[in-house]
Amino acid sequence: MTTIAAQLSKRSVGICAESDCIPMGRMRCGECGVIAGFSEQTDMAVSRRLFDLGFAEGTQVQFVRRAPLRDPLMFRIGSSQMLLRAQEANRVLVRID
Repeated sequence: MTTIAAQLSKRSVGICAESDCIPMGRMRCGECGVIAGFSEQTDMAVSRRLFDLGFAEGTQVQFVRRAPLRDPLMFRIGSSQMLLRAQEANRVLVRID
């Protein structure tokens, strides 16, 4: 196993069971929060893909805007802006700042 593969295999995807978490898709425009994990109903492959895109536990996220037809949603993570379908955004749980 290469060094990079070894590092990637150590990363874990967290499941949030806390009651103060809301789905990321329910954030309001301009609202900031910290990613707490993923909902329990989320398929592990989808969770892993979102995690690899930067939606990792403890990461600061800001809801930027919603498309005119309410889907997709734009989020800012660090200096990057990401578009997610509402269905995927609702799988990520956040604690509002």
